Amino acid sequence: MDFAEVKSLIEERKVEYIKIGVPDMEGVFRGKRVAARFFLDSLSDGFAQSDVLFGWDIAENVLPNLKISNWERGFGDFVMVPDLTTFAVVPWEQNVATCICDLWTEQGQPIHIAPRSVLQTLVERARSLGYEPMAASELEMRFFRENQVTLRDKDFGPDLTPLNPGTNCYVISHASADEHLIGTIARNMRDYGVELEGYNREHGPGMYELNMRYTDALTAADRTLLFKNGTKELCHQGGYTVSFMAKWNDQEDGSSGHSHLSLWDRTKERNVFWDDAAEGHMSETMRWFLAGVLQKMPELMVLYAPIINSYKRYMEGTWAPLNTSWGMDNRTCAVRVINSGRKAIRIENRVPGSDANFYLVFSAMLASGLYGIEQKLELPPRLDGNAYNPANLARAISAGELHVLPRNLTTATDLFGQSAFAKEYLGADFVEHFVATRRWEVKEFEKAVTNWERRRYLELI
Repeated sequence: MDFAEVKSLIEERKVEYIKIGVPDMEGVFRGKRVAARFFLDSLSDGFAQSDVLFGWDIAENVLPNLKISNWERGFGDFVMVPDLTTFAVVPWEQNVATCICDLWTEQGQPIHIAPRSVLQTLVERARSLGYEPMAASELEMRFFRENQVTLRDKDFGPDLTPLNPGTNCYVISHASADEHLIGTIARNMRDYGVELEGYNREHGPGMYELNMRYTDALTAADRTLLFKNGTKELCHQGGYTVSFMAKWNDQEDGSSGHSHLSLWDRTKERNVFWDDAAEGHMSETMRWFLAGVLQKMPELMVLYAPIINSYKRYMEGTWAPLNTSWGMDNRTCAVRVINSGRKAIRIENRVPGSDANFYLVFSAMLASGLYGIEQKLELPPRLDGNAYNPANLARAISAGELHVLPRNLTTATDLFGQSAFAKEYLGADFVEHFVATRRWEVKEFEKAVTNWERRRYLELI
């Protein structure tokens, strides 16, 4: 919306409170509610928000020695500046709207480590080269018949009750049994401005996939943030829980966050990935872009798989990729090329889980793809067949055409921290900060005693 539309909604008392906030490092929407009149009066100055947003982990434990937010600095304020293009009325709350903000210092400097800022910088880089990045996310998630109290009563354990038992992937009748919840989410998202192309049962109890429609890359990330937050809110209101964990149970498949991206000309009239005469209709630009995404995938893995649990998803034969392979409409590869038409041609990155921060997922894809274009990288041969089959991989690995992806957070973080490319394209300050937060995550896990350890060792060791 523009200012006049927002002002009209507020003056007509159709909006009384606005939830303003930003994505944190994990992609959680954090902020506050402000009264509508205060929102209008303070737009030019912005809204104070403690910088602890980037100074703690997802469990709100404060990290030591971070440059931007720490005890020695006293946890001062950022300034949240609302982006009115994201202003939207919330259908499931009375007279409430949301608005995503950008972050600035009190001296008027942008906070470069903010995930939304990182993506905005890369979008501008693409535009300077004559491209408009278009993107969409497909999220898999688990729904449970649990509320915030019963989750804790059951200690978040494996005996949580799913929304619907059985796998029943693509089974229409079983999905209809859940329409009271999933349909409500879909319709509310439509009215919220988060357009979904469709949804279906997935391969697991209470598991669904909901697919967002493509749009420009920043809006796609904004919509993914609002979708995840809104779905959690709707579930809380109904006494349910939704989880975007990459792997909630070691006996079941993980939840993917397949990420689609293409480059268009600045008018958004022509997809520059398409070439009528080229093999597979893949333009030279697309081949360079894809080569960059593949080459830099190991260095950027920590953005696609940002937490300890992310790596539990990467198991052979579970639809999660293990290497930097690409293929034509091949769901066993890291990147699936979809070339079904001149507008639809795109790459689908199958590496991210639904637990990722999609500002950083799209940033990683865009940074590596633009690098590929700028360096005119040669695309390695595509993989035909099963990307889990060692016989299909041996030659490509030995020839250096294909690489195994990191399998834990420590390795992925080290590669990211050592990457000169990441520091150039994403910003050295962001890389330093994100590395520090990931190393903290590993240390926190190393202190934990898990149920697996108790089951395995308590009685017999």
